[in-house]
Amino acid sequence: MAELFFYGENRMNEKETIITQAKNPNDYGKILFCMKAMGGKQNVLFTRYMHIENTRTGSRIVCTDGKRLHVANVNMRIPAGNYQPEIKDDIIRFNNPSDVVFPSWKNVVPEDIKFKGFINLEDIRNGTKSERDEKFSTAYCSFLFDTGMNVNLRFLRDLPCTKWKIFTHGGRNQFIKLENVEDKNQFVVFVPLAA
Repeated sequence: MAELFFYGENRMNEKETIITQAKNPNDYGKILFCMKAMGGKQNVLFTRYMHIENTRTGSRIVCTDGKRLHVANVNMRIPAGNYQPEIKDDIIRFNNPSDVVFPSWKNVVPEDIKFKGFINLEDIRNGTKSERDEKFSTAYCSFLFDTGMNVNLRFLRDLPCTKWKIFTHGGRNQFIKLENVEDKNQFVVFVPLAA
């Protein structure tokens, strides 16, 4: 199976930032979304860290496990750096950025991509477990039909229950990019199982 390869840079800053679910549920949810792509390989140090960059309106959160990349912009300004965030009682705490080198993640975001369709995960949050599973199976079959690529089901299950645009990048290195229809700055890049 192909992997996402990165080469990187590092930023340091020493401040503490706290995000609570009660006061900032949108940013809190986006950070949790990104964290689902952390920690895939214990022997690869950067997969255990969250990379944060400053944007004009807030911060960009980036996480990877080497097989997928989750990216989201949040409104809160978090000092740029690489963090191992602490989560406890619906609070995410960022303190003491690490000197670990995070890869240059933009190198794996495909630019020459083709729009393939949509995957709608909005209905998956409603109904009994068996009804949700059936809806997910339907969405996954639609995804397979649109892309022709088999993917790790967990990668799709980890997505927020919303509608996503599907893009593919063919050629020697196949990638799939999913972009949140409601927020183009929230996206996922991953490799298919057969790659």
